[in-house]
Amino acid sequence: MTQALKHTPGAYPLFDPGGINAQKTVNTVKVIMTEGMHDIAIITLRGVPLDVPELQPGTPVQMPYGWFPLDTEMFYGYIDHVENHYDRAIPTGVNYEDVICVGVSYALKDPFVGAWSNVQCSALVKMVAQKYFLSTVVEDDDVAWPSITSPGDSAWCFLTNLAAKVGYSLAVNKSQIRFTSVDLGMKRYWSGMPVFHSRNTVVNFGDQSISRFNSIQGETLPIAGHTKAVRSINGMDRNGNVVGWADDGSSLPSQLGRNTVYPFFGQQVSDQVVTSQAHAQAILAGMTQVNRFNYQATATLAGLTTVKQGMPIVLQGIDSNQDGMWWVHEVTHKISTDGYSMDTCLGRDSLGDSGHRPTQGTAVAYTPNNPYSYAVTNVPATRMINKRWRAATASNVSIC
Repeated sequence: MTQALKHTPGAYPLFDPGGINAQKTVNTVKVIMTEGMHDIAIITLRGVPLDVPELQPGTPVQMPYGWFPLDTEMFYGYIDHVENHYDRAIPTGVNYEDVICVGVSYALKDPFVGAWSNVQCSALVKMVAQKYFLSTVVEDDDVAWPSITSPGDSAWCFLTNLAAKVGYSLAVNKSQIRFTSVDLGMKRYWSGMPVFHSRNTVVNFGDQSISRFNSIQGETLPIAGHTKAVRSINGMDRNGNVVGWADDGSSLPSQLGRNTVYPFFGQQVSDQVVTSQAHAQAILAGMTQVNRFNYQATATLAGLTTVKQGMPIVLQGIDSNQDGMWWVHEVTHKISTDGYSMDTCLGRDSLGDSGHRPTQGTAVAYTPNNPYSYAVTNVPATRMINKRWRAATASNVSIC
C-alpha cells in the first residue's frame, strides 16, 4: 500500500500487504484516466527485486499524487502486473520496474450474466455498483430498452457496453462510478470548471498553464474506437420493414463551442436490428453522442488533480477557433523530479468560444438544482474491507 508519495526528488512510497511496510524508491509516476477504461497508475521503481510479496498481482495500492502538500489526490487500486526494463544506454546499468496498477474497477473483472427487458441502462449501472459496494453518480432519465443481455463478459465490459449504447461518459474514480451524459457535465460542472491560459493571455510565466496544444481536424483521432459524427442510421424490424432515422446535428441539446456543427460524415448505415421507430431513434441518439466530437486536440497542461476524464475544461489564448470549452477524453498525470504536468486528449463538437466560464460563490455548494458538482467533488471515502476497496457509504446520486 503506497502511503506517502510526495512531489519531491526521490519519493518513497510504502507497499504494505499484510503490514510489512516495504519502502521503495520511486523514479516517476503516471496516473492515466480515460473515458470507458480503468484508471491506471504506473509507478516506476529502480533496482528492486520482483519476487517479493508486496509486488504481486492483486496487492492493494493507495497512492497520493499531485503538488504536495497544496494539491493532492488519492489513487486507489490493485497491482495488475510488473514490467522489468533493462537499457544498456542507462549509465548506471540499473534495471527499472514499472508497477502497473488498476483502479478500484479492477474488481469488476468478474463475469456478469443476465437478461433484462424494458430496462434503463442507468438502472443496470446502479445494480452493478450495489453488487461491488461502489457509490454512484448516475443520470437516470435515459430511455428504456426492449431487451439488454450480458452473456458472461466481465462486469466492466458490461458497463462499457451500456455507456456506448446511450452515449454516456463512464468513469470510476476512487470508489465512485460516474455514468452521465456530456450535456449534463457541461451544464452542471461550470462551477468547478478549470481554466488554462497560454502566454497570449497572461504575461507572468508562472501563470502560463498551457505548454503545448495540437488540434486535429480530420480523421485521425487520439482515442481508439471513435469515429466522426454519425448523422443517420437505418435498421430493420422483425417483419422485414426498413426503419430509418436521420439527424443533422441539430438535436444536440448544447454545444461546447460557438459555431454551428458541421459533420464530416453525412450518413452511416447500421446493421443493428430494431423493433420500432423509437428503438432506431434511441440507437441513433447514443451513437450521435458517442461520436459527437468532430474536433479533437491534444494538450500538455500544468498539473491539476481535479482534472479527470469526462469533464469540461476551458482553454484561453490559442486562437479564436480553439479557445473555449473542451471535453476531456483522457488525462495522464505525470509526476517526476522534474515536476508535475498533464497530457490530455480533448474533444469538442463545434469551434469558437461559447463564453462559458466557471461560476463563483454558492454555486459550488449542494443545491437541488446542481447536485452534480457537489457529488463529483465530494466522493465518499474509500475504505479497505476484506482486502478490497469499497465505498465507505452507499452514496447513490441520481440526476435527471
